[in-house]
Amino acid sequence: MQKKSDQYMIETKDLVYEYNRRDENGDIAEIVRALDGVSLKVKKGDFIAVLGANGSGKSTFAKHLNGLLHPTEGVVYINGMQTDREGNVLPVRQMAGMVFQNPDNQIISGIVEEDVAFGPENLGVSTEEILLRVEESLKQVDMLPYRKHSPNRLSGGQKQRVAIAGVLAMHPQCIILDEATAMLDPAGRKKVLEIVMRLNKEEHITIILITHYMEDVTEADYIYVMKEGKIATSGTPGEVFEQKKILQDCALELPTATRIAQLLNEADIPVGDGILTMEELADRLDKLRG
Repeated sequence: MQKKSDQYMIETKDLVYEYNRRDENGDIAEIVRALDGVSLKVKKGDFIAVLGANGSGKSTFAKHLNGLLHPTEGVVYINGMQTDREGNVLPVRQMAGMVFQNPDNQIISGIVEEDVAFGPENLGVSTEEILLRVEESLKQVDMLPYRKHSPNRLSGGQKQRVAIAGVLAMHPQCIILDEATAMLDPAGRKKVLEIVMRLNKEEHITIILITHYMEDVTEADYIYVMKEGKIATSGTPGEVFEQKKILQDCALELPTATRIAQLLNEADIPVGDGILTMEELADRLDKLRG
C-alpha cells in the first residue's frame, strides 16, 4: 500500500475524468469530460462543501473520494493513499465512507441494527466489537430507539440517519455526503445536517458535503463551487456568497438571508456584509434599531 504525505485527508491533483457516451447502436458517439483539472486539498477535521448545479461534476468528483471512480488523468490521495493503486481500495473505503442521495439504495437489511452491522461485518470485525459499534453509531445519529425497527417504517430523514450510522460503524475518518439531503423535507434536512455538524465538531470527522442547497453550507469551513467539471471559485461561505455574478453563472441561488441582506444594503439599510443565516440577519437588524 503505497503512501504519500498524510498531511491532508484529501488531495487531488489535476483530476480529469472522461467517459464514453454511446449511441443507440452502442457505438461511441462522443467522449465526455466530466471533470477537467480539479486540484484541491482538504485538511483533516475540516467541513468542506462542494456546490454545483446539476451536471457541474460535483457527484462525479464525490465518487472519486472513496474509489468508486478512478481518474482518467491526474491523481487522488485519501489520507496519503492513492485511490487507483492496487491494494488501496479497501483501506480507502474504510477511511472515507459515502452517504448517497437515496437511502433506499444504501439500506440492504430488514432490521435497522442489522443494516448498521453490515459494514463492520464485511471488514471482519469481531461480533463483540460490532455490537458496540452498532449501539454507538445509532446513538450518534439519535436512532437507537429504532434499532429493532424495519427501515420500511421509517421516514426519509430517519433512513438517511441509519445510512450515516452504517458508515459510522466502519469508523471512517472522513464522510462524503453526495446530495444526501436532496430527497428530504426541511425538517429531515435540518436534522441530518445537525448530526453531520456534530460529528465534525465533536468527533473531528472530516466532512465533504456535496450539494446544490446554499442554505446547507453556511457552517462549512470552506466551499468549492463547480461548473462544467471545473472549480469556478472557492472560499469561505462569506467570501463565496459575495460573488453574485459567478454564482448566477453557475445557476446557484444565494441563501435567503444573504439575498435579503444585500437588498437591504442596496436600500441604504446598512446591515453589513457576510450575513449567512436568518439569525444573523435578525441580530444585525436588532443592532440597527439600537
